[in-house]
Amino acid sequence: MEIMELTGLDWRYAFTAISLLIFIAVQTYASKINQGKHFSWVSILTTGFILAGLWLPTSLGKTLALDAAALVLAWFVWQQDRQAGKLFLLVVVTGSVLAAVGMTIGGLFAGEAAAAPKGTMLKVVTSLILIGFTLKLAVIPFSFWLAPLAEKSTAMTAVLVISLLDMAELGELANLRAEIPWLFSSVQWIWIALALLSMFGGALLALSQNNIRRMLAFSTIDDVGYLLLGLAAGTSGGVLGTLIGALSHSLCKFLLFGAVGVAEKDLKHPLTLDDRGQSSRHPVAGAAFIAGAFGMIGIPPLMGFLGRWRLYFAGIEAGGLLLGIAMALATALALLYYVRVIHKVWLGGSEQENKKRKPSLSMIDGLFILMIILMIVACLFPTILPGIGGR
Repeated sequence: MEIMELTGLDWRYAFTAISLLIFIAVQTYASKINQGKHFSWVSILTTGFILAGLWLPTSLGKTLALDAAALVLAWFVWQQDRQAGKLFLLVVVTGSVLAAVGMTIGGLFAGEAAAAPKGTMLKVVTSLILIGFTLKLAVIPFSFWLAPLAEKSTAMTAVLVISLLDMAELGELANLRAEIPWLFSSVQWIWIALALLSMFGGALLALSQNNIRRMLAFSTIDDVGYLLLGLAAGTSGGVLGTLIGALSHSLCKFLLFGAVGVAEKDLKHPLTLDDRGQSSRHPVAGAAFIAGAFGMIGIPPLMGFLGRWRLYFAGIEAGGLLLGIAMALATALALLYYVRVIHKVWLGGSEQENKKRKPSLSMIDGLFILMIILMIVACLFPTILPGIGGR
């Protein structure tokens, strides 16, 4: 079964539209706030490879295109910070090789839906693919590489990795969920356990951070837990919730990292919980951070709500009321770490009163406003965006 048949959402068109929007946004952002030498070419190559991965007709071609995008980004991260680049390259190579070997011996590159292997071979194939994808998606316990990358690379580099590459990988995993259901159903409890571990582990680690970029990295891990849970459930609503959640995740992470980058340009140092009252100097960036945070949690009227409520229902279908309660508790933790940052960093008066200035609307502010409006419109009127409403 294809993903369109299962969910009613044409993932390729939807993610292509979001990818092109984010590509334009990061290029515009980089024209105003420097994102590193060669960023323009890196973003072009990365977006091109990712879109090729969406539209190439064969599974092997899709896999190679996404791996090429990952290698380009790994090289670029290496130029900005050698240690973060090494970790990311290790994950890219190891995760890609494991997933490719598993898909090869499982017959998943053959062009047709492969029958489930028997006995030990089933365990080998599912283990290789599971570890490969969870490495690339920074699922706990394979999340060691994402926080250094988010902290040490430029804001829009992190967006390319998290908003485009990671969500493209998640889309590929969703395709496998629709076409090769035995990959999940044979070890469903493992996928659910990893999802819960990422939700709670990511939330607790985010709560322990003082550096805002590191907090956003762990919030990504937290959110990926919900998206994995939808795939583990395997219902049409669960997979659709994952896909819509991934689209919202892409937009929200641009808002969150973009707002942090604006504040850091002014501060000349990494943004931390000690930097108070940033909204007094950057009101639109503050609004963007708040919208991104609430969108990640799934608070209406933002687009994330369309995915999050479906994921809750899918979780209850897969694990009963107890799993639904666990998801609600994880969301409460997420609300706590986001509200802490909003309260401490963005709201309130600045401690540097002498730096007051007249607010002015910049091109980056315009990008933030456009993204916020888009997420509200997508939530309130999902049918005007082709395929977003799904089933």
